[in-house]
Amino acid sequence: MRRIQRLFNSLAASVFVIFLALSVVVACYFLVEHLRTAKEIDYTAAGELLMVAVLAVEGIVAVHHLRHSRLDSVHQVLIDMLRDYRSCEMLHAVNSLWRLRQQHGDQFVQFYMRQWHEDDERIAQLPAAEQLEAMRATLHYRRRSVKDFFNLLAGLYELGVFPKEILYTYWSEAELKIIPEILIPLETAVAKELRTETELGGWFKRLQGLYEGRRAVRY
Repeated sequence: MRRIQRLFNSLAASVFVIFLALSVVVACYFLVEHLRTAKEIDYTAAGELLMVAVLAVEGIVAVHHLRHSRLDSVHQVLIDMLRDYRSCEMLHAVNSLWRLRQQHGDQFVQFYMRQWHEDDERIAQLPAAEQLEAMRATLHYRRRSVKDFFNLLAGLYELGVFPKEILYTYWSEAELKIIPEILIPLETAVAKELRTETELGGWFKRLQGLYEGRRAVRY
């Protein structure tokens, strides 16, 4: 649906530019014809024709600027997302989750849940000034950081901020594989215990759609 909407918007903008260009041509044609054939120049009519041509040109320039402004905004968001994804903190968090999966196999969710509760109990015994730093070092915090990143990425894709061609150029299937292999199983377990969810919420559809959309891409 969003793809159709973007296509319609792009088509509407193109039609509008064509209409403005034709307005320039028609206005200039009648202006030249008037100047060439009129025995006495009607400065009011000539001025109105010239005004139509100028306004049409300004409209074309405005549409051009809007397109480039949107493209610049997308590029800035993309740069910020790539910077976050390529940070040392994100690399460490992603590696920690894959290490968890490799070391504990099919039992990685159960191990994660036990580790989460043990860390919570341990951190609760620490002085308040030390708790924040200790929380940052937990596997639970790393899991949340990775999940929140991909959830945001999925939301930007779902809203049409990142077209499919841009998104899947920078995030490969191998990088997105963490979604079904690790993030969804862990988030499902956390959601059922922490938020007592009986059905998977919107986060599940967004993350699943992000990964399945990449698998459907053919270059």
